[in-house]
Amino acid sequence: MRKHLIVYSVILMLCACSGSSTPASEAAIPIENDATSEPIKSTDNLAIPNNRESSNYNILILGNSHVAGIESLLTEIFSHDDANKAVNIDTRTGIFLDTIVNNESIIETMQNKQWTHVILQGQKYSQSQSVLYPVDATITWIQRAKEIGATPILFPEHPLAGEPQDAVYVHGIHANIAKKQHSCVAPVGLAWNQASEISPELTIHQADGNHATILGKLLSSLVLYETITGKSADLLTFSDTLPGDATTQALFGQVASQAIINNIPCNF
Repeated sequence: MRKHLIVYSVILMLCACSGSSTPASEAAIPIENDATSEPIKSTDNLAIPNNRESSNYNILILGNSHVAGIESLLTEIFSHDDANKAVNIDTRTGIFLDTIVNNESIIETMQNKQWTHVILQGQKYSQSQSVLYPVDATITWIQRAKEIGATPILFPEHPLAGEPQDAVYVHGIHANIAKKQHSCVAPVGLAWNQASEISPELTIHQADGNHATILGKLLSSLVLYETITGKSADLLTFSDTLPGDATTQALFGQVASQAIINNIPCNF
């Protein structure tokens, strides 16, 4: 009964918030400076492989410091959801996607295993929005993932503390990449905006205002969980092995699912 009351209250608050915020689909999507890039041929723009129903999940995560800790949380969420499903996750952290685009070791890691999903975080962007960085490397990683039959999932990072417009801007960059090269876009930052509007007292940023606390990482992980599986994060029951109390976990599940309803990640 308590779970239903929590969810009902959150739905009311989400409806109230929607009137004052701009959906990502309606926000201005920045166009990156790629005038020197060749147009992408249709034969080089494969459809997104749909691996939601795979019997096992093999997930590769590439990114910088913002993906640290996601692997363990996703592993715990999957175990809580279905202990019989085999899930293997490998993470390569501390990197931007353009700096590793020719890294032979990481390329071999991607190509030498039957990954079902590849999560890509680390597209460079300007916090001042004054510089437009190339997206060629991110597009290359998406292509590589699809060539091996993996679902590519772009991971736009969460906004800086007190800067909700960052989430819309960064999501827009990734949505524009997905228009160029078919891929999924997990609405991580947009879910953060909703959670912050509803419960601003929650500490989801570290003291630097940039990196996520363990609670913030849980919220990001729930968005990724639903993007990977297609199963509603809102239907997950409370787990005492995950961060946060029952109220916080219920809120995070609800805003993760609502962000995905408003911003469908994958166009299979």
